[in-house]
Amino acid sequence: MSDETGRKPRSLAPLWAMVAVFAAPVIAAWFFYLNPEYLPAGRTNKGELIDPVVALPADLALSTPDGANFPRTALAGKWTLVYLAGSECEDACRNRLIAMRQIRLALGESQRSVERLLVVTDSAAGGLARDLGAEFEGMRVTLGGARLPELLGEGTAALDRIYILDPMGNLMMRYTVDAPVRDTLEDMERLLKASKNWIKGAQYGHK
Repeated sequence: MSDETGRKPRSLAPLWAMVAVFAAPVIAAWFFYLNPEYLPAGRTNKGELIDPVVALPADLALSTPDGANFPRTALAGKWTLVYLAGSECEDACRNRLIAMRQIRLALGESQRSVERLLVVTDSAAGGLARDLGAEFEGMRVTLGGARLPELLGEGTAALDRIYILDPMGNLMMRYTVDAPVRDTLEDMERLLKASKNWIKGAQYGHK
């Protein structure tokens, strides 16, 4: 028998395993949010689910304050707290950016799975973006994304709000401009817990 006829078909199991590990946390989180009866009694999401979700377009032009391209893949695999600002960032804006930093720190070890992103939709506000990037170390700052308010269906009302971006690049939850910080923290804790529990169950063979 020749080598070719005796060769076994290549298994696709490793490929599907990689896909499952990447997508499963998002699927698990969505399952619990859409089926809150499976959560402990009285625990439901605090933010508003965006239905349908808003995927960051492939042609969404985002750049860093120094003019470099900011690819969407930079956030792949991470839950991201997103804040949309216009051409200014006054006290209320800065307070929200401080809140995002506090939320991430409060997540403890899970903070490694969470990013912070500021989107300054006014591409001409490069000075503001640089200043905020220096003031809030560790936060990703981008310019552009002027289309996002319209994609979210809110126009200028989409500005000055915190959003949650899932690991697959979908804006899936938003908060009012005056939402308590605790609301966002509790939602992030549940999302991360749902993701972690699914992965742990998969490792031990639970479906």
